[in-house]
Amino acid sequence: MLLMAAPNIAAAIPLMSKTFTGQSTSAIETISTIPNLGIIAGIFISSVLVNFLGQKKTVMFGLIVALIFGITPVFSNNYYVVIISRLLLGVGIGLFNSLAISMISDFYGGDELSTMMGFQSSVSSLGSSILSFLVGYLIAFGWHATFIIYAIALPIMIIFGLVIPNVENKSVKHEKSVHQKVNLPVILISVMTFFIYAFFMVVTVKLADLLTYKNMGTGSQAATILGVFTLVSMAIGFAYGFVHKLLKQYTLVVGFSLMAIGFAILSRAASIANVTIGVVIVGLGFALVIPFIYTIINTIAPKGSENLASSVMLIFTNVGVFISPTLINYLSGLMGSQQPDMNMRVAAYGFGFLLLVAIFTLIYQKVVQGGKYFVRKG
Repeated sequence: MLLMAAPNIAAAIPLMSKTFTGQSTSAIETISTIPNLGIIAGIFISSVLVNFLGQKKTVMFGLIVALIFGITPVFSNNYYVVIISRLLLGVGIGLFNSLAISMISDFYGGDELSTMMGFQSSVSSLGSSILSFLVGYLIAFGWHATFIIYAIALPIMIIFGLVIPNVENKSVKHEKSVHQKVNLPVILISVMTFFIYAFFMVVTVKLADLLTYKNMGTGSQAATILGVFTLVSMAIGFAYGFVHKLLKQYTLVVGFSLMAIGFAILSRAASIANVTIGVVIVGLGFALVIPFIYTIINTIAPKGSENLASSVMLIFTNVGVFISPTLINYLSGLMGSQQPDMNMRVAAYGFGFLLLVAIFTLIYQKVVQGGKYFVRKG
């Protein structure tokens, strides 16, 4: 419910810019993405903390940190207090981020693992959708009110504490006798994930700016559209097990194709209807790509190193999210404009490039490796 919650307040960025007049556009947009830098630190801390506290207590501690610092900006007009609290919100989320993936692989395998990863993606999307709709409502009370959404960590913490048993992480247990390591496929998938999120975050961070720039709508409407996006992702996520059986190794190709098309539509959108269609198509592609990536990272990781592989991928993921505004603005500037429609076009080109990479990878695996896709290697 909380894994995708960090950037949900992005729709309030135009309002924040009126409060933080002494800060640059990139600095204000960083309020949305800096939690992902904290998540990286949280992942490192979690890998140590879980050995002392165990999985359940580590998750509970992360939820407490996320709750406290998530709602801190409600009470402050100071940019630096807001940015530091956002960083610490990320640390809290990072404490349980990798466990949200690796704990699933501790209990499931094969097609069941793919199905469960689809469910995991769906619930992440559900959380993001609920919070996006709440932001759309709360933004009417000012940007401070939007940070109230992070109070959802409290009921989650209570439910998790009551329901989830204390279990020992298998990969941690295995680590006592076998040194964990990552291989080249894990690194390559992680680098790909960096670019996936660097380009994808444009739809979250820049959608409100796109609507206001083209006089098509408001930040509240952007939050509502993003809520629709996550509902679509959720629906596809629940059906991911079936879709993966149907598409198999072509899942990534189809996903990247949809995301490139969706961003291309957004770059030329002239109405709310066009924007909604583009966002929905991006959502369809995202819902195919992410469970696929989360599944194969556990499949290709060296045996006993699944948790480390997930952590490495999540580090690349969160660096991609954090650097997204700077990278996209830079690439857009090279193309002659840093306006939101050009940002969307850059993302479309980015996913077009990733599509080519996925196609060439499939051809290589089919020709050179005899059709063996994503096989675990020591």
